[in-house]
Amino acid sequence: MPPITIDSHSLMIAGRRTAISGAGVEYAAMDPSVRSTALRSFASLGFNTVMASCPWHLHERVPGGFDFTGRLDVAAFCREAHEVGLRTILRIGPAVGAPFDGGGLPAWIGDLSGVEPRSGVPGFLELVSKWYAKLAEQLVDLQADRDGGGPLLAIQVEHDWRSGSASSGPNYLQELVRYSRERGFTVPILTANGFWSPAEGAIETWSGWDGLFSNVRQVATVQPEMPRICVINRDDQSSAFRRPGQSGSPADPSDLADRVARVIAAGGHSIVAHAFDGVFPAGATGRDEYGPISPAPFVSPLVDGLGRPTERGRVVGRVARFVRDFASLIAGIDPDGQPLVRDLDQDSPGSIVIPRPGALGDLVMAFRRGEDERVPLVDRTGRRVPISFGGHQVSWRVFNADLAGQGRLDVTTGTPLPLLNGRMLLLSAPAGERVEVSIDGRPLEMTAPGGGRASRVKFDPVIEKIGSFTVVLIDEERGDQILDQFGPDGVEAIFIGVSCLRPDGSVEASGESEPLRIAIDGTVTRPEVLEAVTPRNRKARAWSAWSEPDPRDPSHPRSIPMDGDLGLASMGAGLDHAWFTATMQVQESKSQTLRLLGGLADVQVWIDDESMGRFADGEIPIQSLKGEHRLALFAGHRPRPVEGVRAPADGDRPGALVSVKPLAGVETSAVDHPPIDPYSVMSFIPGAAEGELTSSSGVELTFTHRRKSSVLLEIEPGAAGIVLLNGTAIASFGAEGARLRLSSADDEHFKAGKNRILILPLEFVAEAGIEPTCSLLEVVEEIVSADAWRVRRFEPAPDPRIGNWNGAPTGDSTGPRWMRGVLPLKKGRSASIPTGGATIRLDGLTRGRVRVNGVDLGGYALRAPGERIARNSEVPEVSIPGSLLAEGERLELEIFDEGGADPSKVVVRF
Repeated sequence: MPPITIDSHSLMIAGRRTAISGAGVEYAAMDPSVRSTALRSFASLGFNTVMASCPWHLHERVPGGFDFTGRLDVAAFCREAHEVGLRTILRIGPAVGAPFDGGGLPAWIGDLSGVEPRSGVPGFLELVSKWYAKLAEQLVDLQADRDGGGPLLAIQVEHDWRSGSASSGPNYLQELVRYSRERGFTVPILTANGFWSPAEGAIETWSGWDGLFSNVRQVATVQPEMPRICVINRDDQSSAFRRPGQSGSPADPSDLADRVARVIAAGGHSIVAHAFDGVFPAGATGRDEYGPISPAPFVSPLVDGLGRPTERGRVVGRVARFVRDFASLIAGIDPDGQPLVRDLDQDSPGSIVIPRPGALGDLVMAFRRGEDERVPLVDRTGRRVPISFGGHQVSWRVFNADLAGQGRLDVTTGTPLPLLNGRMLLLSAPAGERVEVSIDGRPLEMTAPGGGRASRVKFDPVIEKIGSFTVVLIDEERGDQILDQFGPDGVEAIFIGVSCLRPDGSVEASGESEPLRIAIDGTVTRPEVLEAVTPRNRKARAWSAWSEPDPRDPSHPRSIPMDGDLGLASMGAGLDHAWFTATMQVQESKSQTLRLLGGLADVQVWIDDESMGRFADGEIPIQSLKGEHRLALFAGHRPRPVEGVRAPADGDRPGALVSVKPLAGVETSAVDHPPIDPYSVMSFIPGAAEGELTSSSGVELTFTHRRKSSVLLEIEPGAAGIVLLNGTAIASFGAEGARLRLSSADDEHFKAGKNRILILPLEFVAEAGIEPTCSLLEVVEEIVSADAWRVRRFEPAPDPRIGNWNGAPTGDSTGPRWMRGVLPLKKGRSASIPTGGATIRLDGLTRGRVRVNGVDLGGYALRAPGERIARNSEVPEVSIPGSLLAEGERLELEIFDEGGADPSKVVVRF
């Protein structure tokens, strides 16, 4: 087996160094029919590694029910990546972070007693061990250190465990490392916890957007014997993801390429996160501090949802391709050779040059700042080596560089881009500029082609031979119009002036440029160019609504009585919806406020078949309704925090429906209290540093309660801290708030008399000026008991055994519904679509899921049911793979919309 070893430079496979040029690609957001095309596009852009998350909550939606099929076939993802020369790094959890619902932890974990997520408690670790075992069954034989060299280069355990518990953190993370080894994972193990809590035997990676150059350099001080791997993301910014009805802020292509280059200049290995524009299944994405995240979350993709490279991808690919093809040079750079330089992360005039010496050649990177066109350099022999930027923000030169073991590049005044199979070297320079190049002591001078409008349309590269090497020179403008073509033995040619390659060898042109193909031996051909197709929108015809017995009726054929206090997760619908129905007996004739104590946060309510609207936080105000009434709830899964911590709304069941009123006689005051250790209450507290205590002052609620009725403590979102009841710490709460039910019958610390509740915020919360806001309510009457509900579980597709398509929707409905529209395909239409795909634009809808020709394409979110569409809202779009277009003569669209919105504005864009 080829061993994988590590040192401060890089990873080494069988003694051969490798530089990681990576992109984040979530297989769970990728239709299987697009997977191969998309992975080939990443390879053609120059990447050699893809990183993906293994979302436990999708693979095990119900306890013991593991799914590794379709878009969740992680082994197929790895194999298909390997077929085009890509290695894989997999985040195996248990938590994998944003944008996943609950950080990727299964929703049903919240139902289990003795299980504290993201902690070292035995109950949780036992579940993790089983999860790792199932993953290992899929992946162990695909590891890169197996005979033949598989695709799996490394795994990552946990993600963003940024909590300073000195007692639980290291032990928990160390157990994850041990469990993964015991399950058969032998490749290197990574962690990504911001260096809050290192784990022995694992490589800590850095993640971020700003300060990359200085931060990656600092990693060498903290972790001197390990390679510096950096994931470039903006996960801590509000605009990093798409959100329902909101567009994100796409990264500027040149700026993103600049950031990748900063990591390389600092001696690091870069992975660009969120690089594929995928769509997750409905319910798969969570919420962060800025709100819910869209099922199509990624705003700065390098490859679009149909598997085509984007303009951003081609610009970043210029850097990625250089890193891939000069991997031995980059991986061999002296990690300790960090010269004193101007700060790359600060905006200041004047370009910046970073020299990096190494055992297999020297690298000099230049970063344009201001209006500089070039930077004049002098090498150690006194030779002038200018660096011209052309239209780019970053450029580079190499000296005495290894050429894949086939020779050495002594020097060049052009920018080296691909090095194909150690036989062809492609250089770029501004049009008309003289370029010097020397290989193995053999000098050559060339002049970069281009200049003038005619050359922008059609150009001829300069091609020369130096010994057995083919040297190709193109103008700088075309440096980010390159895609690689793969054959059985790797890259066999490059295409220039193209935006997309099709499997049959035809191409789409990039702008005005006439594409060309250059084989490794220097042969130039003009490929077939697809005729540009003007995008056209078409609407589906004959929309009809699904008709079945009324799910609000308890006698619905799929309605069953609740067997205990059950919720969405426990019935296998943890990321979906369900109908809950009950008969309620109201004693009071006056208006009341009702609470669902099971934690449902997003429900649509009907009383006696009349819509009462949508309510949040389990609160239902009702008018005079004395007597017996039919109650129906359509309950949706509420996105859980990506940190993987529980919140009051994580409860996914109705629970008891009670009438509440403000508790009388409550006195509120600010009091001082000795700080306490919050880790004595819970093991994982996001953002709390080691030694963090509670504030020395808090909010005290004093009251007398002699009745047998319960009391509800509600803490509004914003703060985080500890709850003490009569001097005993009973609970913690995070930024999502809390709801606690207290009574003398259920809690030994609650007294039938005078009680004191103290809310102590964490120290860093208090220092930020965030004060907890809370209230106390008295439970007046139980209207519906927790086990008196009937449930009709949501089904991911209409079931013809109980219903049929009947009639056309007329405007908006008052509730959720399935809708179907048919779109005839013109004969031969799919052949005229550049990559055999199309896009559904879901205008006018609320949120839900989309199926086309029986295939679930994922979820969408524009607005909550009942809300108006905000001005300038971004309309969600879902890609239709070309395989579905080629299957027949029509597209059958099935849309489940939670608000039952009118589908007449939905269009398909070809």
